[in-house]
Amino acid sequence: MMEISPKRILYLDEVRSLAIILVVVGHLTRLFSYDFNSWLFCSGFFSLTRVGVPLFFTVSGALLLTRKHVIEEFLKKRFKRVVLPFVFWIITYILIGIIFLNYDLTPTFLMDTAFGVGDYSAIFWFIWSLIGVYLLVPVVSSFIREYKKGAEYLILITVILSLLYTIGFFDYPNMKYNFKVVFYFFPVFGYFILGSYLHNHEFKYSKKKSFGIGALLFIVGILGHFTLIVLKGWGSTALAPIDFFNIFVIAETAGLFIMFKYADVKMIKDSIKPLKQQTLGKAIVLFSSCSFGIYFSHYILLRILFYCTPLSAILKTNAYLWLPVSSIILISVSWALIWTMSKFPLLKIGSGVK
Repeated sequence: MMEISPKRILYLDEVRSLAIILVVVGHLTRLFSYDFNSWLFCSGFFSLTRVGVPLFFTVSGALLLTRKHVIEEFLKKRFKRVVLPFVFWIITYILIGIIFLNYDLTPTFLMDTAFGVGDYSAIFWFIWSLIGVYLLVPVVSSFIREYKKGAEYLILITVILSLLYTIGFFDYPNMKYNFKVVFYFFPVFGYFILGSYLHNHEFKYSKKKSFGIGALLFIVGILGHFTLIVLKGWGSTALAPIDFFNIFVIAETAGLFIMFKYADVKMIKDSIKPLKQQTLGKAIVLFSSCSFGIYFSHYILLRILFYCTPLSAILKTNAYLWLPVSSIILISVSWALIWTMSKFPLLKIGSGVK
């Protein structure tokens, strides 16, 4: 197995790996809610998995913001890293939809698939949001570097808007302007800033105390998040997603990020080798490197495996058993597919692996 570069920031690979696992499990969770007990069980899972996408944004912010970027070089790298795999998967989704899933080849189907309209390619919204923020990264990065309090100022705006959003301030029916348009952009932007700030800021506490602060934020966030999901979805077996801009989702995301940043295997036992020197650490890096491709592939594989094979028989049955089992199956198959694709020059474009 490959050696981990000393310069590699392993905890960001850990966060990215957790993020893609949560995204995959979150999409499966909806398939196993069929009565009150399974709905309550799946709602608990959903309150955790919902932070998968925000965690992706925080990792991107941690890696890209505060760096000095030459705009042409930055956009060229992002085009190769994000846009080319995206185009590969748009074409793949279109071909699979027409050949195997009986979609008609119409201009509407092509446009809807490319822009993530409807359930078939709904995950593509993430990429469009990512591209939009990437266009601003060189400017925002320069602002944060030049102004010492720049990141804190932007985070403060994000938190204030999130609090107002959470309490329903912008839902007032007679408000003249539709301020909700702000929230199509700010959640992504806010998580980028948050990831950059938490990555570069050091708490004035020990690792254990900093880890504890993260754990407290996470617990408050997930309890609030779960409560809102239950209140919103009460009386139905459908899961009720809470918007990414909700303050509890932000707290949950920030808490997890801080926990991973300050987690240390030596908290368990002094004699344990650092994770970078363990096989597990190398496996995490390998899995993390495939995460972008897994994001694209898992959604179409979910549709094929759980709607077009004998696995469809387990849907809406025994969520306590089949949700974990299905998650392991889908994550494993997606990872195997992307790892295999990365070994072939033409398919490597879609794998997202460097």
